[in-house]
Amino acid sequence: MYGNELTFEAHALEQRYKSGARWFFWIAGLTILTSIVSLFGGGFAFFLSLGSTQFIDGVAKGLSQEFGETTKIVGSILDILVAGVFALIGWFALKRQLWSFIVGMVLFVLDALLLLVFQIWISFAFHLLVVFWIFKGFQAARKLSDLEREQQLSPPPQPPADFAQTEPGTVPPTG
Repeated sequence: MYGNELTFEAHALEQRYKSGARWFFWIAGLTILTSIVSLFGGGFAFFLSLGSTQFIDGVAKGLSQEFGETTKIVGSILDILVAGVFALIGWFALKRQLWSFIVGMVLFVLDALLLLVFQIWISFAFHLLVVFWIFKGFQAARKLSDLEREQQLSPPPQPPADFAQTEPGTVPPTG
C-alpha cells in the first residue's frame, strides 16, 4: 500500500492513531468497573472513570433510600449506556473515522468539566491528559489518511531504465 520510504512512517502513524482510539475502551471499561464498585457500596473510582456516571451512581444511591433498590438498577443501566457510547466511539475510531475522535474528545472534555464543577482535581487533570493523547491519535489518523490519499494520487514509479521486458524463460539481450 505504501512505498518503501513511507512504510515506516505509515506504520508509526497507524500505531499512534490506534493508541489514541484505545483510550475510549479504557474509559468505558474503567467506568463500568467504577460503577460496579459503587453498586456494591464501595467508594472507589478510577481517575479515568467518567464523572457523569459517578454522578448517576450518586443520585441513584441517594434515591434508593427513598424509592428502593430499583433506582440503583436504573443507574447501572444508564452507566452501561454511557460507557457503551464511549466503547462505540472507540470502535469507530479504530476504523479511522475521524469524526469519532472529535465527538469522543468533546464528550470527554464535557465530562472533565463536570469533574471540575465537583472539584475532583486529580481526575480532571487526568481527563485533560487523556484528551491530549486522544488528540495525538486523531492527528495521526488524519495524517495517515492524507498519506494514503497522496499515494493514490501519485503515479506509480517508473521502472529502471535497464529493465528489460522479456518473455518468461528467455534470456534478455545483452548489448
